[in-house]
Amino acid sequence: MKLKLNTIAFGAALLAACGGSDNTGPLGNVDSLVILQRVARNDMGDIFQYTSYVPGAKLIQLSPPTADGKRTVLCCDKAGAEFANVDIQAYDISFDAKRIVFAGKLSDSERYGLFLLTIADGSVVQIPTDPGRDYVSPIFLPGDKIMFTTNNVVKNMANATSGTAIDPNPPQHVDEYERGTTIQIGTINLDGTNEQLGPRNLSHRTAPSLASDGRVILTQWDHLGPENSGHLMFMNTDMTELREAFGKEGTGASNSTLKAQEISPGRFVGIATARNRTINAGALIDIRLGHVSKLDNGDVVANTAMSEANASYVMLTPDVPTDNSPSANTIGRYYDAYPLNAKEHPDLLVSWADGPVESSVLSAANMSADFGVYLYDTTTLQRHPILDDKGTWDIFARPLQPRTAPAVTSSSIDAGLGGEAVIGAMNVYDSSLHTFNPGEVYGVRVMEGFSSEEGFPRMFGTTMFEGHANLGVARVASDGSWLASVPANVPLHLQTVDNFGMSLFNEPVWFSARAGETRVCGGCHEDRAKSTIINPGITMAAAIGPTNAMGLVARNARLSTAADLANANLIAADGTGADKLVGMAWDKAVQPIFNAKCTSCHDGTPNANNPTYQIVNPMTGASTSYTFDLTNKPISMLDMDGMTETWPASYFFMAGPDMEAIEKNHLMVTGTYPCHTTGGAPTLQCMLPTDANHSPAIRLVNPTKLFPQPDTTVRAWPTTPHSQTAGYSELTPTEFYKLILAADMGLNYYARENNPHSSTY
Repeated sequence: MKLKLNTIAFGAALLAACGGSDNTGPLGNVDSLVILQRVARNDMGDIFQYTSYVPGAKLIQLSPPTADGKRTVLCCDKAGAEFANVDIQAYDISFDAKRIVFAGKLSDSERYGLFLLTIADGSVVQIPTDPGRDYVSPIFLPGDKIMFTTNNVVKNMANATSGTAIDPNPPQHVDEYERGTTIQIGTINLDGTNEQLGPRNLSHRTAPSLASDGRVILTQWDHLGPENSGHLMFMNTDMTELREAFGKEGTGASNSTLKAQEISPGRFVGIATARNRTINAGALIDIRLGHVSKLDNGDVVANTAMSEANASYVMLTPDVPTDNSPSANTIGRYYDAYPLNAKEHPDLLVSWADGPVESSVLSAANMSADFGVYLYDTTTLQRHPILDDKGTWDIFARPLQPRTAPAVTSSSIDAGLGGEAVIGAMNVYDSSLHTFNPGEVYGVRVMEGFSSEEGFPRMFGTTMFEGHANLGVARVASDGSWLASVPANVPLHLQTVDNFGMSLFNEPVWFSARAGETRVCGGCHEDRAKSTIINPGITMAAAIGPTNAMGLVARNARLSTAADLANANLIAADGTGADKLVGMAWDKAVQPIFNAKCTSCHDGTPNANNPTYQIVNPMTGASTSYTFDLTNKPISMLDMDGMTETWPASYFFMAGPDMEAIEKNHLMVTGTYPCHTTGGAPTLQCMLPTDANHSPAIRLVNPTKLFPQPDTTVRAWPTTPHSQTAGYSELTPTEFYKLILAADMGLNYYARENNPHSSTY
């Protein structure tokens, strides 16, 4: 049941607040609202899912914007019989307030497409798009364009020299958990011409919104091992210059932030919530991306030193959970918010539902969330009801009035780059996240990401990292600068590496660039509050030229050959050959090393060389023993979903068991751990994902110098290598680097090299 307000005290307040007899309230200058009504549902537990279809949606106009205002159906009762079962996912009002663009699905057998509604006569035309793909979350852009999100997939531009497509038909990525086809950003003209698809993230990008400076703010799902959250990002309207906005550096209020709407320059209201089970709803936060200042009219802006490094937030709904805990009665959750002014305590149009807005609790009770539209006073924390029809979601309330279109943002596309992109930094040592010792960075490793769309099983391994491919290491010049030419439109992951090829600092997110885009930043996650003139022409790296990190190499050739993976001496004395190691398929690249050098001692026989531990279920008393083993004998355990997963023994002990399964099932570990960290702490992971440098097994073998040329007389650490204490023949530089790459690229078992069809894509 919704919160009951005192109707006597509320009557006069609502008239003032909603423009009844007093035009001084927050809605005093608003003649009417547009509101989307969707039939209530409970199948949107993940904030990035977009295909929930239930027929019966409407766009209605409420005039005046009060609880007793007149309702007029705008869509789609005048649009024809084919719209009788329409569902509308989201919409936006044009700058002149004469048209509405919406994402609609006409039947269960069709996809969500884009439609233009003319408000004056109720006519609807469909914008031509791919009928086999979904197009959702549309917004108007200046210049008669629409931005949307879609599960359509960008195809790389033609190779500038050969004229052939680099990646003619790559599959779209699928997300790590729900295995939904991901949605990415695109733009299209109002008449359906010139559809452009933006660079791909490995997971979803969703809920774009236009800011007054012309940029678009959106939510990006970042999944990279333990990083599993949705953060706010900026991009230009041509889908270039993707930059962090809020949440990536510990600035966030929750796991994910979404549906950001600008309050004033540098200031946004957004939904703070968990990634899943919250039905796209959560708490409301007032996000300030820079130093806050108050204007003469009392408005608060945050456009001074605007950057993620200076970001902060104010919690506007202090009792609403920001995780996926069920919300309490009278507390509920908020689905969206739209600011009506920029006061220090802004007035908001919100959609709110009472009770335990959490998908599993609602499902158990055979209930759905009931969102209604309210005017929310952030000073008093009171909600004043405007529209709440039972059985429907009343969401996305927006004033129906003209607004000023911002200027079109500039483009950084250089057609001369053909089908590749250029990335780099002016000074890698300029970092807000890590302090590097002078001269310790040899280069920057560039890695491509991919997911199960490549034809793999649900999991690449026990560490929950997506697929990785090593595209190469761009050497850092003496002034700290670096450049690399990379494939466009693919997810990229960066690491600074030392002369041993080991990661010094791991950038815990993916990013991407369009074909022809140059992405050169000031440093390695430098302070974005600094005023940095990015001119690659003044750096040593620009004078040398970018390192070729497979910029114009076709996707089906971005993998290691079987011969290279089998070659223990691939890296030559002059250092050539290291770039031929692309994917570290465990069975093809790593297991042969163990077979040649390790399994004579570490064969699973319980003794001093092979400790034993047990995984115990305290509820049932069941216990399974595991004895250290570097052979490829199969070892099984339950995953976090209660399914049996089987891995070769060497992978099980190097990568460790499924730690999420141990935590989720409240399992216990007893006995002798197989490895210990440098500080002596026991660990089930003898190799650490994205951290070869601190991996017990890598520390034990103590690799030799690799870059710029191999030097077997120089070790990473002053400790005695395991080869000398155990009496086996030393690993080659190639074998050391295979182990290092396997760790630093997430310690996956599968790589593209495991898919027999990879070379045919």
